[in-house]
Amino acid sequence: MKIGILTFHWGANHGAILQTYALSRYLQQQGAEVEVIDYYPKNLELTIYNALRALRPGAVLHKCKEWHKEKCLKGFRTRLPLSRRYYTNAELQKDDLPYDILITGSDQIWNPSFLRYGEGKVTPVYFLNFGGENVKKLSVSASFGCRSYPEECKALAAPLLREFDGISVRENTGLDILASMGIENACVTADPTALLPGDAYRELCSAESDVHGVSTFILRKQAAQTKRLLDKICRAFTTAKPMDIDLRSIPDWLAAIRDSRLVVTNSFHCVMMCLKLHTPFAVLMETGTMAGMNDRFVTLLAAMGLSNRIVYCEEDIPNIAQEIDFSAVDAAMDRYANTLKDYLRKHIT
Repeated sequence: MKIGILTFHWGANHGAILQTYALSRYLQQQGAEVEVIDYYPKNLELTIYNALRALRPGAVLHKCKEWHKEKCLKGFRTRLPLSRRYYTNAELQKDDLPYDILITGSDQIWNPSFLRYGEGKVTPVYFLNFGGENVKKLSVSASFGCRSYPEECKALAAPLLREFDGISVRENTGLDILASMGIENACVTADPTALLPGDAYRELCSAESDVHGVSTFILRKQAAQTKRLLDKICRAFTTAKPMDIDLRSIPDWLAAIRDSRLVVTNSFHCVMMCLKLHTPFAVLMETGTMAGMNDRFVTLLAAMGLSNRIVYCEEDIPNIAQEIDFSAVDAAMDRYANTLKDYLRKHIT
């Protein structure tokens, strides 16, 4: 049995790469032959040329940072069982692929932006519009990255999703979006990073790090009110300047999380690594147009019994001082991971 995984493994994002690593590693441990389909549109490649050709100065700075981040992360992708490179959806549709099962997910593979503009045009590749009639198609903990899905995206996605043999999403809001498309036979399952034990991530850590106090891992530019809240959290727990752990390789990033006294983040996968490595953390929620991404934190931390780690306002900051019972977290994480393990057992035979 050969499985092809299609996901955002190419993203300059620690979590995107780690969830790909975890799913492929777990399936290999179950005896499957696995490839991560190396689909990466050329227009999205993080090159210094693409960074400098951005029209606005702010966009240039952002893209240059992402380019630097990609330089930190790309070495870890050699640990992934990659297929040959595909640049377009059309190439995948034309190729005689060797897979018995196609998996799409995890991560925000179904976000409206990629569906509309992934290759600079409508790109439904993550709805598995390729592979042939005899291939089993599954989603694994897929995310829409929003609370409501645009109608034109539903029209594109629904016919393709009806061809799936199994559908699992990462958040409860995903079930609502699917139901609005008339798709009811779906379930919520754990993010793939839950599949591996904490020791698997400790083995990936660098031996030492330069972090011993409070660290921050904040994705995207934040609103002024969020920045103020971040500053208040950090000042409540340290007099030293917090360490920004963004521009690091995955082994160095994991070691920094392991060694932090507290991690303040708005990253789902950073929270997952804090849980796996037994590091106290605080979560800042997204605001504005990104607020649709918040349900993933609510879903995860409710399952862990740690909803109090979310800081909505200044009055929530004292909650962070409460000690976390990581033995209880480990037990909850096992139950959480079993939602995905059971789903994979059911559909991969």
